Amino acid sequence: MEVEVGEKYGCLEVKDDGTEFVGLIESKILDIETEKSDFMLMVEKNKLTHDDWCGWNGEHEVITPAYVYEPLNFKVFSKSIRVVDFDEAIEALHKKKAIQRYKCRCKKCGKIRYYSINTLQTNPQFCLRPMYCSSKSTNSVKASNATYRKRQKYKDDKSVVLVDKKGDVIPSEEYCDKWNEKRDKELKKQAEKDAAIIADIPRKLAKNYNINYVGITYESLDVKECISESLESTPLPHYNQRHQKSYSDITVFKQYRCQCYLCGKDHIVNCDKFGIYPPTQYGYRAYNGYWSDVYCDCHPISSFQWIVNKLLIENDIPYRVEHSFEDLYGVAKIKHLSYDFAIFDKDRKLKCLIECQGEQHYQAVEEFGGEGQFEKQKANDELKKQYAIDHNIELLEISYKDKKYDDIEKILIENRILKP
Repeated sequence: MEVEVGEKYGCLEVKDDGTEFVGLIESKILDIETEKSDFMLMVEKNKLTHDDWCGWNGEHEVITPAYVYEPLNFKVFSKSIRVVDFDEAIEALHKKKAIQRYKCRCKKCGKIRYYSINTLQTNPQFCLRPMYCSSKSTNSVKASNATYRKRQKYKDDKSVVLVDKKGDVIPSEEYCDKWNEKRDKELKKQAEKDAAIIADIPRKLAKNYNINYVGITYESLDVKECISESLESTPLPHYNQRHQKSYSDITVFKQYRCQCYLCGKDHIVNCDKFGIYPPTQYGYRAYNGYWSDVYCDCHPISSFQWIVNKLLIENDIPYRVEHSFEDLYGVAKIKHLSYDFAIFDKDRKLKCLIECQGEQHYQAVEEFGGEGQFEKQKANDELKKQYAIDHNIELLEISYKDKKYDDIEKILIENRILKP
């Protein structure tokens, strides 16, 4: 098939006999050869940093000299390059030059492209456009065959760019302007259709939606404000056996901004995440104990402490966790010691302190540092006890032997922290 200047193929009009493309390629080759000479000169003068490539030839390790350098006239996918990379780039351009490409002008948008006879024979409707064709493997033979046929069909058609994601089939300066306009209208029409469908989907309130958490203290988090009362879940489609699409109900959340009073870190929390839950095999933070999804990772929280937190929150008791004093240091005199809980009265005056004493407070436990750490733990516990006595502060120590919800509740009631 002969191609003549002025001939039209779909939206493309041939503007030359292929000489311009050859000139462009030769110019690129010359640029790379010039850059290679400059690169070699910098190597000789030790102006580049070594970052050699290591390989294996089947018998022993092979080290290829490479240098930290970013080429100007071709792309590489590593931080360092070899001398041979320049030669490979030049060789690739020679192969490209061997296929005759004609200068073509798109009659729809006026853009200039360089295409071979294989592309012209397809009589493209647009000078360049994307098309979805997934590269993911699938168990469906029908789908695999369809993907293979599509790739074969457009293998030699350079007016079509195959993309791996449906979301990438969107307007871009790279593509034909007329295709961009067409696709933009399609996307707007689809967006309007989706918006209408989503507007009709039933809404349901999330768990805890009707509870106002603003102003409460949740472990170390002060709930500062509700930043949204109408945060909606993403509509997720599902399909029946006939491939008919429908949507599940949309969940509406309240969203809160919380701040840890220990480290100052902000946390954005959806209302359904609040809650302290009893033991479950699916527990997030404690496999065999109480747990919660809402916490700050600036300090550890045991299942024991979650039980106390739950009781204090549910009974609206003002409290703080990891409570420390300016003049209370550990045995090393470096770090402040802290109490697990500080309980306050309605006037925000300190009422008492609570310590949740795990097994490591009574005997050496390997998980917590063994014998050496146990001695330090005993010394620090004595310092905290003495500090409470010296300052006339009531200190309640709850043993791990009483680590049951009902038992802890009973202890808190007996010590007048909770009301009967």
